Order: sequence, then C-alpha cells, then structure tokens
Amino acid sequence: MNTAGFEIRPMSGALGAEITGLDLSQPMDDDTFAGFCDAWHRYQVLFFRDQELTPEQHIELGKRFGELDISRFIPTVEGYPEIRLQDMSVGGNIPGDVDWHHDNSFMEVPQKCSFLYAKEVPAAGGDTVWVNTVKVLESLSKPMQKFLEGLTAVHDVIDIMGPALLKQQGPEAWQAARDRTPPVEHPVVRIHPETGEKCLYINPLMTSYIKDLNPDESKNLLAFLIEKMVRPEFMVRFQWARNSVAFWDNISTIHRGIYADLPDLGEEPRIMHRVAVTETH
Repeated sequence: MNTAGFEIRPMSGALGAEITGLDLSQPMDDDTFAGFCDAWHRYQVLFFRDQELTPEQHIELGKRFGELDISRFIPTVEGYPEIRLQDMSVGGNIPGDVDWHHDNSFMEVPQKCSFLYAKEVPAAGGDTVWVNTVKVLESLSKPMQKFLEGLTAVHDVIDIMGPALLKQQGPEAWQAARDRTPPVEHPVVRIHPETGEKCLYINPLMTSYIKDLNPDESKNLLAFLIEKMVRPEFMVRFQWARNSVAFWDNISTIHRGIYADLPDLGEEPRIMHRVAVTETH
C-alpha cells in the first residue's frame, strides 16, 4: 500500500506494519505526517529499517507527536536527558520490564507513544512483541465487555516489583521507591483519545488489582484477561537489526522484550535509544 509517499506492508493480522520509503531523520511535511498518523492509528505499531538518527533528530522526531516524557527511572544518554538508554550489554543496565506492560501505566499520566531506535543488536534474540488490546477486548462477549467498562484497576509497580527491590537493595531503597511511585488508578477499559476505540488497559507487570472486586474475584479476572491478551493471534513480533526503529501506541498495545533471562543474547550487546511522548490530560 502506498500513501503520502511511503509504502506500508502489514506484518500480521492483528497489528503492526513495516514502512519503507520514509527517512525519519528528515522533518515530515503536513501531508506526510497525516499519512504517518493514519498508518499509526490503523496498525498501532510501525517498523522502519535502515534509519540513521542523530540524538537531535531522534528528539525532534518525538516532539512532532507531543511533549516528551523525561525519564525518572531509566538511565539516559549522556547529554540527552530526553533519550532513554536501554543497554543490555554485559554490565549494562538490564531492564526489569521483562513482562508485558504499557510503559509508565504506574504513573498518573502514562506515556502516549515511543520511538525505539536500535544502535547495536545481537545476531539473534532480543526481539520485541506487541499485543493489540483493542482486538483482545473485542474478542470478549458483549456482557463481559460491558462489565469491564465499569471497573477501575490499581497500577502499582512497587507492589509487584517491590519484593525484588527490597531483597536486592534493602528497606531504605524500597521506601524511597514507594514514596516516588504511589499507586494510581486507571479504567480497565480506556477509550483511545485519538481513535475513539475501546481497549483493555491492564498488564501483568504494573496492574496490581481491580479495586471494585473482592480479592479472589480480582485475581481470577486479571488472570483470565492476561491469559487472553497473550495469545499469539493478537501479536506481532519484530526482529531487530541495527538502525531499525519501532514506533508504537502505548495506550492500545502492551509489549515485552523476549529476553528469557538473556541466554539467547550471550555476550552480544543490545543497546537501544528510546524517546517517549507523554499523554496530555
């Protein structure tokens, strides 16, 4: 498919498309930007190969989509606080986000979208997978959809990841993290602010419980929904190469890196730069 001067090739039946004929290092005119956004909203995740971005170009690309989200938790590229450094080299900052998640759903104002740029990648391994949570919701019965629309979930990254932090760094580090990141609430079903589509907004890494239900009801419902979300028919998987870029909708998708405790990466580095755009409330 050709639109606004670039080619679109769908990557799966659920979501994702590879874009060719577009140089992300160059500013987009209004027609190209409109075509880009149409493709993004249709496919939710867009993939690009053979891109060369300076840090300044990467930052400007993100700014075209809104206010940048400055990292409070992930290391950044020296001299560029707008760019997260995701370094999975030996001795690098291996991330803890190895389960399915929306980026920053544990914050009151989460992220809207991200540009992830591959600087160095292993010959194999370290792929990323995304899930279309619009299609997951649509796969449920109408009564279940209606029931979910009235619920609120508590997202609490310390509740879920805190025990490991406590064990590794002690109670003072745990308390400092608790103070920085109190629990927040989000609807279980969100309406996408740009497309109007309804999507599930829960994830196993950051969603602690559903506040409206009894504990056993919450636990069982979350387990059912998460099992449904991670079925392969709702996924697209991307194999990285150097200078590849992925751009995704962080509201209507969840994602995870395929690290498997890193045995597939071995001694090869996986270094990524990410610019994130915040939601506006």
